[in-house]
Amino acid sequence: MTAIHSSETLVERMLREARWAGKDAYPAHAEYYVELEELLGFIQSQNRLDSFWPRLTSPRPQERDDALQEMRVARFLTAKGFPVVQWEPPGNGNFIGEFTVQAVPNPVFVEIKSPGWEGQLSQGQRGAGRAKQEKYQGIEGGADDPWRAIRKSVTKAYPKFPPTQPSLLVIADDRFMPLATWGRLGAEQALFLTSTALDGEPGYFTTRQVENLGGVALFKAELPVGKGLEYTFLLYPNPMARTETTLPAVFVEAFRNAKAAAVVCMGAQD
Repeated sequence: MTAIHSSETLVERMLREARWAGKDAYPAHAEYYVELEELLGFIQSQNRLDSFWPRLTSPRPQERDDALQEMRVARFLTAKGFPVVQWEPPGNGNFIGEFTVQAVPNPVFVEIKSPGWEGQLSQGQRGAGRAKQEKYQGIEGGADDPWRAIRKSVTKAYPKFPPTQPSLLVIADDRFMPLATWGRLGAEQALFLTSTALDGEPGYFTTRQVENLGGVALFKAELPVGKGLEYTFLLYPNPMARTETTLPAVFVEAFRNAKAAAVVCMGAQD
């Protein structure tokens, strides 16, 4: 990182050094600017500023957004009483995760996947250069269903999860319509459907096929009209997880009531 100018804030330095500047409108609203100040302050308190900085100032907005999602989830879980106790923890084999959070009786290994809207484009749209344009251009959506996107993220992340400790996959996506916006339908189809009607497979949490995964959470940050910035965190524990990888009861209970516990307004104290 370059040296900070006299009286320059972390946000000002990031925006000055950002190589993605001009490629999108971030941070387009005052609420996102305030959030960015809080997120940068959080990772600075965690001594992780140097680690995140290259992605936050990358020429690719997608890299910046992925880093922001990791910061949001880490700060959100910390605010909920599950502070980060290790960054980049060792996972299964040679894999590493995003971080581990403190929980009783055992810490939880957390991996985050952030599928973007670009993955929803058709081959024709990609060939026409749509992925290099602004995300929203009128009314448009993607070809894949929410349940399929969830299963893809589980499949991609699964090799990382160790068989010896509780684990959580957080899907913090940037799709045209975030997975959490769909409510429980997509997750229930992806994880709990007992039939093989969808792509010839039953729900991933109805068999032992992903027993090293303790649960999946859908996460989003949004700015509803007339409201402040909100975070949504919808948790789906895996009933077929191994005893060693099952999420601690205290963790599950903290997010059981989605309306009360899974939505946080920035700046509010829980």
